[in-house]
Amino acid sequence: MNIKKTRIMLLVCFLLFFSTLLQAQERPNILWINCDDLGIELGCYGNKDVKTPNIDQLAEQGVLYENCYATAPVCSPSRSSLITGMYPSAINCLNHRTMDKMPLPEGIKPITEYFKEAGYFCTNGKATDMTKWGKTDFNFETGNLFDGTDWNQRAEGQPFFAQVQIFEPHREFYADKENPISPESVDLPDCYLDHPLIRADWALYLETVQHCDQRVGHFLTRLENEGLTDNTIIVLFGDNGRPHLRDKQFLYEGGLRVPLIIRYPKHFEAGKICTQLVSLVDVPVTSLAFANIPVSEHLQGKVFIGDNAEKREYVLGFRQRMGDAVDNSRSIMDGRYKLIWNKMPEVPWMQLSGYKKLEYPAYSIYKLFYQQGKLFYPYSLFMADSKPEIELYDIKMDPMEFENLADYPKYESIKKTLFSTLKSRLSEIEKGEIPERWEVTKKAKESSAKYYESSMRRRGLGSDSSYEDIIEYWEKKLSEKN
Repeated sequence: MNIKKTRIMLLVCFLLFFSTLLQAQERPNILWINCDDLGIELGCYGNKDVKTPNIDQLAEQGVLYENCYATAPVCSPSRSSLITGMYPSAINCLNHRTMDKMPLPEGIKPITEYFKEAGYFCTNGKATDMTKWGKTDFNFETGNLFDGTDWNQRAEGQPFFAQVQIFEPHREFYADKENPISPESVDLPDCYLDHPLIRADWALYLETVQHCDQRVGHFLTRLENEGLTDNTIIVLFGDNGRPHLRDKQFLYEGGLRVPLIIRYPKHFEAGKICTQLVSLVDVPVTSLAFANIPVSEHLQGKVFIGDNAEKREYVLGFRQRMGDAVDNSRSIMDGRYKLIWNKMPEVPWMQLSGYKKLEYPAYSIYKLFYQQGKLFYPYSLFMADSKPEIELYDIKMDPMEFENLADYPKYESIKKTLFSTLKSRLSEIEKGEIPERWEVTKKAKESSAKYYESSMRRRGLGSDSSYEDIIEYWEKKLSEKN
């Protein structure tokens, strides 16, 4: 009798195990393709100068979101938000690459933990070498959140939640010899001063985007060869906006607006274009929903696709210390109007940023031209000694965000509505925020200064080199690449 009961129990256990395994195998794989500093400069988003056949193909086979926004205009707070489903200031992760990392607040955990509990194999790999760990850049204390670097390390039949980290088009840009882009004929966005060096820098950025596209193509081919295409949901996005002046690190469209493309063959309508507002904080929550993993109530993103999709009325943006550039701003956008709240209006937009002075030719050009009285409107606006406390822009009529409508009586009602909504949301999101200690800020400034000095020395320049000297360096460097 005991033997019979034992056999029955073993049979039940086997059936339960087999059922769980079968369920796991039927769950979709989820692959995030995270492209560092990728803006919407892609063929499928309407750019005519760049050649991105692989990403364009992904869009043709999937759903393209026209209005997706990062929570922060720089990598570490944005990535901290992506891995937790929380706004960066809600988890004390807003200051870029803080040197005073803390554990996540009680009750908050990385979404990889939810996936692992559901039986998923979680990976994070470097696109150029999937045996190596991919970029994380999280602003909180953590061990290794991932099971491996490549989904091929999982058990047979086990579903995976994988991230592939593509470095491009992050600076330093590099040429695409097969598909060069002419600086003279490139369509330079109106938000930039039309200058030969800025044109050359923009063209080289687009060529680096093309390299990013080639890496995407590699993984699309690999999924096909491994028979994983039909059961893998691809989510492609940029972690923050494009790496150019007045874009990355700022709450303007160029710093926050990113591409988002999702493909799930036979499940999501191919070639669909969605105009709804989406925040990158929604991506982790929606990814959990893809896997039928219950979404915790504390997560701050929304599910934006499928039967349980929620409409988003606003997207929020967060900016604080960016390396050595200390600032404090928040933004809210309703799809047409954007309001930016500058909590430190006394700090100029073009305060010293060692990173931008080192890596952006436009930084020195704007500084020099302004000193010489040659920087004209509207580009001279960015050189003001201070910022208005409130900025308000009509994105539809003024996509470059040059005309601040905050003091126009006609827009007073819109300003009040957006500002009160922003403050209300922040009172909830940031109720547990811990300000960065001055000692930590000082350490970050010193570290940035040291990095700037050593980098300039490698270029044969000094940390006190003039803007003329820096521009001369860029003229030589960009002429060699083009």
